[in-house]
Amino acid sequence: MKDNTDAKVSKRPFVSGIIVAAGSSVRMNAGLPAGTISKPLIKLGRKTVFEYVIEAFAASSVDEIIVVCADKSAFLPLIPKELKKPVRFAEGGKTRAISVYNGVSASKQGDGLVCIHDCARPFVTSEMIDKVIDAAVQSGAATASHPVTDTIKYVNPEAKTIYTPERKYLVSVQTPQAFSKKIYTVSFALAQKQNMTATDETSMVENAGFQVTYVETPRTNIKLTTPEDIKTAKAILFLQERGEL
Repeated sequence: MKDNTDAKVSKRPFVSGIIVAAGSSVRMNAGLPAGTISKPLIKLGRKTVFEYVIEAFAASSVDEIIVVCADKSAFLPLIPKELKKPVRFAEGGKTRAISVYNGVSASKQGDGLVCIHDCARPFVTSEMIDKVIDAAVQSGAATASHPVTDTIKYVNPEAKTIYTPERKYLVSVQTPQAFSKKIYTVSFALAQKQNMTATDETSMVENAGFQVTYVETPRTNIKLTTPEDIKTAKAILFLQERGEL
């Protein structure tokens, strides 16, 4: 395992916040024509998912915001007029990894940190973002996470249990995730060379031998994947507005 010492930063670096909003929402559109539902544009109460996310990033310590999407005309009207941080757009790619890479490449800062967040997680807060950034300043790589409460079974293609990992060692990996650009760039290049398919950036970073700091975040940091998740999100929002969550 590589030590991230050479990528540590002695003072707070420039941070580019990257909101990934370019997904195809395949599972959300199950049984519907492709593109019927765009997760970032789903309305939860009075705001879209994207508005909740960009407001959290606006209130955080990031220095700039980069929105990765397929069509910026759908997002431009949703950017708060009072937002004082620079906002730029990057084009989505054929895969999530390429979309994130396009966002990182759009950063005007040569070094520093990138803080990556899936726009499908509407309940991210500025506090979560800053906790992950602070951890990455110290270690070079950090992610939001939450302890797993279910018993997990590792099964083979025939649905036969191979083993049951101990729950106390398991975490659910979420976003935001923050990395020094050096660590991200090295990890992405290696993943491309290996034709690695990664569902998030921590997989690439750990594949390259770097250590990741796991920052515990609330269970409310859910990801919208299926229509059932929208119902859960509306329930969370209702309880938050009543001050009960």
